Amino acid sequence: MRLIRALSIFGAALITLGTAAFAQSPTIETTPIPMTAKTDFSKMAFLSGTWNCSVMSSRRPTPYHVTSVSTLSTDGYWMVTRSTTQKTSWIARTLTTEDKMTYDPSTSRWVDVSTDDSGGYDVSSSPGWNGDSIVWTDLAYPQSNATAVNNPTTLTKVSDTETTSVSSFKEPSGRLVTVKSSCTKAS
Repeated sequence: MRLIRALSIFGAALITLGTAAFAQSPTIETTPIPMTAKTDFSKMAFLSGTWNCSVMSSRRPTPYHVTSVSTLSTDGYWMVTRSTTQKTSWIARTLTTEDKMTYDPSTSRWVDVSTDDSGGYDVSSSPGWNGDSIVWTDLAYPQSNATAVNNPTTLTKVSDTETTSVSSFKEPSGRLVTVKSSCTKAS
């Protein structure tokens, strides 16, 4: 009888512990993952299309030329710009770059992720347009190509078919190099 009572108490304890453990186990989440609202590209829309740019670096003898094509991604979250830099005496081959730009509502800033066909990358952000200008600050930029410090880039909208930009960086020697571009929309 003692054995039956002990087994009964043990069984009751197991049921109690099992019920308590089940009650404390996490529930399976069934709420759908919220979708981020699509980016409002209305202030950036003029950038869509094909652009021809002349870029002048203060450490180079003449400008080099870049052609960029900007479109919205099919999902509507990114503006994608594919750029081709033409060969020059100091650019040994044609270079291609892809920039993907979107708005991050969680940080209230625009974000641009750039990669190129030689392993280069850059991540920059901007609080947005201030009048006709937008300033981009690098968040992650490799210190390569004799770059010790990279300064913000200011893009200015001259019109719906013309932009200018200016940026600068310091070489390890301390020399400041400025880079200015002028772009016109081809289509």
